Amino acid sequence: MVACVVIATAVAAAYVKLAPRRYSAQAQMLISPISSTDTTLFSLPVLHSSSDPTRDVLTAASLITTPQVADAVVRDLQLRESPGALLASVQATPLNQSNLVSISADASSASQAQAIANDFANEVISTRSAALHAAVAVMLPGIRTQVAALPPAERSGPGTLGDELSQLEQLQTSKDPTITLAAPASLPTGPYTPQTKLSLAAGLFGGLILGIGAAFGFHALDPRLRREEQLRELFDLPILARIPRERMRRRDRPMLPREMSFAAHEGYRTLRTMLTSRAAGEPRAYLVTGSSPAEGKTTSAVSLAASLAQGGARVVLIEADLRRPTIASTLGLELDYGTEHVVTGEVELAEALTVVKFEGVPVRVLAVHKAGMQLADRLSFAAAQRLIREAMELADFVVIDSPPLTAVIDALPLAQLADEVLIVARLGSSKLSKLSELHELLMEQGSYASGLVLIGESPMRRVPYYYSDEESQGLRARRGGEARRREPVRQVRE
Repeated sequence: MVACVVIATAVAAAYVKLAPRRYSAQAQMLISPISSTDTTLFSLPVLHSSSDPTRDVLTAASLITTPQVADAVVRDLQLRESPGALLASVQATPLNQSNLVSISADASSASQAQAIANDFANEVISTRSAALHAAVAVMLPGIRTQVAALPPAERSGPGTLGDELSQLEQLQTSKDPTITLAAPASLPTGPYTPQTKLSLAAGLFGGLILGIGAAFGFHALDPRLRREEQLRELFDLPILARIPRERMRRRDRPMLPREMSFAAHEGYRTLRTMLTSRAAGEPRAYLVTGSSPAEGKTTSAVSLAASLAQGGARVVLIEADLRRPTIASTLGLELDYGTEHVVTGEVELAEALTVVKFEGVPVRVLAVHKAGMQLADRLSFAAAQRLIREAMELADFVVIDSPPLTAVIDALPLAQLADEVLIVARLGSSKLSKLSELHELLMEQGSYASGLVLIGESPMRRVPYYYSDEESQGLRARRGGEARRREPVRQVRE
């Protein structure tokens, strides 16, 4: 939505800046048609009144925008456009129910628009007056002959032929009385197009409408997890931890506990408390999985293992993603043996474990030494059962980092044997269809998820009020890299 609004507004701004300016000016003409009872002007080319006043004004409007008038305006103003092109930019419109006709002219400059509107008014008066004078000139000789033949006493007076002659002689030197200039066009103060405010508002609202439509369309085609309530509707599972969105999220590898914020540490402490309270002092194996890659499952598995160890428990972290392993490279481990060697029975689990210290607290890690698709087929139910049994003999808690089960089902035997399966979901990233598919897969295989870890909550909802100044400074230093140099993750050989 934001992208559509920004793009549409930018397009509107570009249009306002680049579009040619057009100015409009209006002159008004007064229409005074001659009564049908006036016998003197009945045969002259002037406007005669009819039973419908509206028709009289429409007739006058049609006489304004004629090629003859346009040709006279082009010659008078020395315009470069043709009379036909000029007529396209001029309109004569009756004003409501009055006897006024508005002449609107638009041009690329304010002065030119004013000149065209006024010149159209003047030229239509001149054209109509010229036609009137020509008609009067034809009639005058005959009427003068008739008046001269009359006795002197009958040549003058109202209604006489002499009175008619006097009116015609007056018309020959005056303008058409039926169409006059009521108000000349004034100089426009600004262009009528483009309209800056209207264009920007149209771009803003148009972009908003397009953005809403695109958002709904995108949601319909590719629905993603946007709100916590969607998880509650999809799963009948508790949300065991809410991990905030990290501003400095690493996209090339999982994040380490030392790189996380206050709220993230507190979120994984909450997860540890929820899980250990349900364990009731018994050894437990937790499998951490997700519906798609890059949702934070490996970060959650490592952080959960570190948090459990910091609580005083013995922890074994097992990497079960044999296709795309990341734990060894993230922790900087130098391995002799990996998960694949234990699964194939080449070495015992205790021999393949590597001790890694997180802030001085040890966690024994079984990471993949070398990825291989063919090795994933060796992770059978019997091999998974042996792996978990041996790990449980060495630790209080076993944390298993599983690949996304909707993508590959290599770790499905481990999910069936683990005491609890934790599903990691990321707001704005996890697809609802994939989460639903994962849930159905686990249920079909008799392995039920026990809880959810929600990643991507707004940091503003988790304000660390209860940290001391020393803890705050220490965590800020770790995020800035100082703690990394002072107290790095250490690999210890057993």
